[in-house]
Amino acid sequence: MNHKFTLTQWQKKQAALLYYFSSMEYLIGLRDRVNQLKSFAESKLDQSRAEGRDRFLQSAQWGIRDTTENWSNNAWPFLADFQASTARAIADLPSDIYHVTGANQCARAISEFSMQWATAAEEEKFDEMLAEICAYAGNIDYTTQKRYGVSWWDDFCLTQAWSENLKNLQPSPKFQIVFDATANTGEAPPRTGVYVSVDDPHASLQFAWNGAPGGELIPASTLNDLGLAALSSVGRKRLWVDEMAMRDFVCTNLSNPALKNDPSFKGPPKPSLAPSLVASNAFTSRSTRWYFVEPIRGEFEIIEDEVESFSSLQTIENRRFSAGELCDHSGYYLTPARIDSRRWFTNGEVFPHIDSTYGKTIWQWDTQQN
Repeated sequence: MNHKFTLTQWQKKQAALLYYFSSMEYLIGLRDRVNQLKSFAESKLDQSRAEGRDRFLQSAQWGIRDTTENWSNNAWPFLADFQASTARAIADLPSDIYHVTGANQCARAISEFSMQWATAAEEEKFDEMLAEICAYAGNIDYTTQKRYGVSWWDDFCLTQAWSENLKNLQPSPKFQIVFDATANTGEAPPRTGVYVSVDDPHASLQFAWNGAPGGELIPASTLNDLGLAALSSVGRKRLWVDEMAMRDFVCTNLSNPALKNDPSFKGPPKPSLAPSLVASNAFTSRSTRWYFVEPIRGEFEIIEDEVESFSSLQTIENRRFSAGELCDHSGYYLTPARIDSRRWFTNGEVFPHIDSTYGKTIWQWDTQQN
């Protein structure tokens, strides 16, 4: 056993996320949201009946399709089932039994039924509440699903989740590795909780449980060659979140087969699309051995970002280049040596000299990058 094995800052963040999404606190949050949606729907159904809206909605062509009663008889049961399944999940949690939610099934089923009986504002509010529930419940589903060949949590999705949930996770619990609590992929874990790969520092952490139904450890999601190249190029702190750096990486890897074979790849993407383009081709799965990661009761810390030694992390707004120098960060630049000089430069491109009475050509980063 390697007792020198320690968690990186990024692995601590993953552990904090997975314990949060699998917690009773988070599951109760789902229950409360479902109850609020159900109460909202009940109030609008009652209002529709009181106002007699259905008398305007029946037609020879569509019958009762658009009416209050059709929705309450056919769509309503799916919402009630979702509420009941959430209550069952809460009841099972103390026995170390975890479930995926019924959010997606509920949303798909309800979408099949007309809400013409509601006003436009009422329907918009209902859809907004349901969409928020699906996003919230998705974190539980990503954490507890075991039916597929790889964990749904990959490095890209966890990065997004950390950004979206940061306010709920700082300070985070301190963690320790329990070296005598280990298991292989495909095995039930000795203890319920979060596990870290023993031999792959880039494998995403995983939540597993030893109650029924099976919560065994499944293959880890980890970076493939393209993902490793992206990590090496832009660094851990900027991976997936620095759109310009991710676009730079794509521009320097245009001939990479993983990108060229992507049907959505049409050449250098917009910066906002670069992270997802790389992420869709950056992962593979593998079996590994796992260590148990345990929260230390009553101890918390602020998880800081890991320090990087990349010179390109200097303040972008202060970038200045002389003619003949190489651009090291793609974007829009301009020079006082010419009016209307603003133009796009790609990472590695040479800044040109401008014949001008102004003097030396200095290209500087344009703070307006849209």
